[in-house]
Amino acid sequence: MNLTIEQLASIIADYIQVGYMEAVRAYEPTQDIIKTSEVLRWLRFVHIDRKRFNALVKKGLIRRKRLGPAKNSAFGYSKKEIKQAVAASKISSIIVQEYITKVLCK
Repeated sequence: MNLTIEQLASIIADYIQVGYMEAVRAYEPTQDIIKTSEVLRWLRFVHIDRKRFNALVKKGLIRRKRLGPAKNSAFGYSKKEIKQAVAASKISSIIVQEYITKVLCK
């Protein structure tokens, strides 16, 4: 598998952010949770495509959690879980692109 330097740098940067978010989650769990109503704004802020987010939610890689014990409590998502799923999907898309080019070039 051949990675360009830009792809490698992007992968490393994504996983550094995931590691940082895991540390924040360990010390301040409330900083990791984002309400459903705020997710779209945060996705735009961190440059994550809404379609990719929705696809990862549909596949079960990103799960929403109830923020309180009551039945009518709001739902939220883990920022770290979102970033981790997006980073993994980027790697899988690079692998798929590499496989497609390998098959088509034969």
